[in-house]
Amino acid sequence: MHERYSRQVLLQEIGAEGQLLLQRKKVAIVGIGALGTVSSELLARAGVGSLLLVDRDVIEESNLQRQVLFDEDDLGKSKAAAAREKLEKINQHILIETKAIHLNNKNIGFLKEMDLVLDCTDNLETRFLINEFCKKEQIPWIYAAAIRTSGYVMPIMPAGACLRCFLDTANLETCDTVGVLNTATVSIAALQTTLALKMLLHKEVEPVLYHYDLWDGLFRKIKINKKSNCPACTGKYEHLENIQNQTIRFCSAGKFQVSGTKIDWERIKKDWQRISDVVDDGVTLRFKNIMLFKDGRALIDAKSVEEAEAVYSRMVGN
Repeated sequence: MHERYSRQVLLQEIGAEGQLLLQRKKVAIVGIGALGTVSSELLARAGVGSLLLVDRDVIEESNLQRQVLFDEDDLGKSKAAAAREKLEKINQHILIETKAIHLNNKNIGFLKEMDLVLDCTDNLETRFLINEFCKKEQIPWIYAAAIRTSGYVMPIMPAGACLRCFLDTANLETCDTVGVLNTATVSIAALQTTLALKMLLHKEVEPVLYHYDLWDGLFRKIKINKKSNCPACTGKYEHLENIQNQTIRFCSAGKFQVSGTKIDWERIKKDWQRISDVVDDGVTLRFKNIMLFKDGRALIDAKSVEEAEAVYSRMVGN
């Protein structure tokens, strides 16, 4: 057994057989922000054999307060790509793959290959999408969210209660409007990762909603019953079947995601270079107020949806 995991193998909860089992597991972490950077790092250090990092966003200065894998040299980089670079330095013996995409009902199919999915996202639409896909494909996943000084975690099993059994509408508060304590995100991610390790090791976990408020020192377990008219539990996969909005406003003020179709990467790069400097990091093209991804999606600094879509049309194409 590799010396790296010797202290973990000593735990009777894991042992040598458990460590070998972890090395055969595949986990997807959707959202490489405050929660995802912690969960992915802990899983990498624990020796989970294959990690898939999924994130649509880039690193901003305000992220550095709590997104622990990143530093000032990473500003402007794709979160997924930067996280992979850091994790490969932490553990070269595991497989780390990335998808710098906006997860949607057209591209979510790759999650079928996973043993477990961790939700570390910051928006309810993506969470509902993960919930429906995992329910349909019988894949276990773990919901996690943190804001202000507290957060929630829930392991969701294929046959049990799901996210829609207790959550219907979005909380209008965001980290950008009410803030978040960095110890809260780290603690919630640590709880999520602990549950992940137990599930990967086929240990029993309570299918309850955990709530932890670090500031007030309160920890609760909330039982969630399966809802008789829950759409996902009754086979109505609304988010998997509906066409999603093409343009999304991010929590960050003045940033929009505009979706597109297949692009000619090299042509666009050459066209932009005729106008001004372009940064090509292999994952994105950065030009003025645009960051373009290879799937045709762009992050654009603008004052409105209309302005963002106009910039995309003008600089990328219809």
